[in-house]
Amino acid sequence: MGRDINEFELTQGKIQPSATAKEAKDVHFERNIIVNEQDLLLPYKLNIEQRRAYNIILDTIFSNKPGAFFIDGPGGTGKSFLYRALLATVRHRGFIALAIASLGVAASLLPGGRTAHSRFKIPIDVDENFSCNISKQSSLASLIRDAKLIIWDKISMAKKEMIEALDLLLRDLMETTMLFGGKVIVFSGDFRQTLPVVRGGQREDFVRESLLCSEIWHQLEKLQLSENMRTKTDPAFCEYL
Repeated sequence: MGRDINEFELTQGKIQPSATAKEAKDVHFERNIIVNEQDLLLPYKLNIEQRRAYNIILDTIFSNKPGAFFIDGPGGTGKSFLYRALLATVRHRGFIALAIASLGVAASLLPGGRTAHSRFKIPIDVDENFSCNISKQSSLASLIRDAKLIIWDKISMAKKEMIEALDLLLRDLMETTMLFGGKVIVFSGDFRQTLPVVRGGQREDFVRESLLCSEIWHQLEKLQLSENMRTKTDPAFCEYL
């Protein structure tokens, strides 16, 4: 187990795994993420605002209710800290929690994190007519159906068409008309920072392409983080803000 078949030199050419095999391996990894002990202690370190958001989201998950949330807060308010606590709690209880981000650097900071393009098969160049390339019979579709929680970080950088396509995908996979298929999904980002990139665009173009201008925005429950934890130990960051 864990060996590369090409190490055994069974054929002259190199054996390449199929896309289906790669997907199955990826899904197996996602279903068997081990939560480290440090992350299990994170819920005990949350501040009052983080604890409130944590409890609201977990209550929604474990009461089997649908929920779509947006966590708002400037840099330094501990959004990533909160995500890690949520992911650790859900996974430790034996459930699937998917960690997604709009860009690779942010995804690498989340345990088991993947980019939205990778996890939901979103094409790099999106337009109004694109869709997520996931078969309902695939192992990835099964993984998404089983997920108790989906967290998407840096949503402020994603074009609204990506979020709307995810909504349609989840409704299709769950065979329901409920928002995001009735899944508990947590978006987070800071619209004070980078907005979606529009080649040759102006400020109004960036805003128009963001989640703020989607009908979905008004259906999200907003959770606010305002206590800046980083400024307590980083005077330079405080001055920067």
